[in-house]
Amino acid sequence: MNIGIVGAGKVGCALAQGLENNGFNISGVYSRSDDSQQYLCAKVGKTFENSISDTVKNSELIFISVSDNNIIKVAEEIGRKVDNDIIRAKTFIHLSGALTSKALRPLENLGAYTASLHPIQSVADKEKGWKKLYNIFYGFEGCKEALDYALSIVKSFEGRLIEIREQYKTLYHAAACIISNYTVTLSYAAHEILESIGFDRETANEAFLPLIKNTVDNIERLGSVNALTGPISRGDYSVVGEHVKELGKLDKELENMYKVMGRKTVEIAREKGTLTNEAAKELMKIL
Repeated sequence: MNIGIVGAGKVGCALAQGLENNGFNISGVYSRSDDSQQYLCAKVGKTFENSISDTVKNSELIFISVSDNNIIKVAEEIGRKVDNDIIRAKTFIHLSGALTSKALRPLENLGAYTASLHPIQSVADKEKGWKKLYNIFYGFEGCKEALDYALSIVKSFEGRLIEIREQYKTLYHAAACIISNYTVTLSYAAHEILESIGFDRETANEAFLPLIKNTVDNIERLGSVNALTGPISRGDYSVVGEHVKELGKLDKELENMYKVMGRKTVEIAREKGTLTNEAAKELMKIL
């Protein structure tokens, strides 16, 4: 299968290297940055002109790996610069978790097959990001013809494909942001608290890492509900009250964050069955 890559950022680099390693033929690379394009060409051991037209012309499947704000613009650019006869019946897949295949409507209107395929993974660097694409889930939304290509790609990464209805794509992506981005935010908030009581930045960063890793391990083994521990799970509302009081003195934003997360945690604890009605009521008064 000949695969073109439009966009040589972190995800584009990871995908291209992974696909080449998996036996697919990377048949073109295009980037607005010549340096990024040449970097990715070197990584896959090939030389291509930095041409969006050539990338599309030489490929059966084209991945559009650009920022969400630019996907429609790139689709329109392809429609302007590439002959319609070349676009017709080719498959274009963007990698956004938030946008649907409608972002590629300019190409669909010209006879192309379109879809979105979102690796449920964070890719932090160009060098080794491809290793993160194996044994994960991929969210797919789009037409049947594109699905056949996507299944082949996901299978090569030993992954699992989840089909997502178009109307649910935004909520799907919101869930991904909560679990990934907001985990980072929670870690940052915890570091702020530790630094406020005298921890140096390095110690603050390292002290809770085993706790985070063990929590993730517990979620994997037991599920989110049964992995819950801590004062809310035990119904220790006096402890929670002290947390709220001290956080309020330190930073109102942190206090509010704690309360919002706490109310949802009460819900989890009730589902787990570790809270009495009385303890739950007391906790909700505090939170």
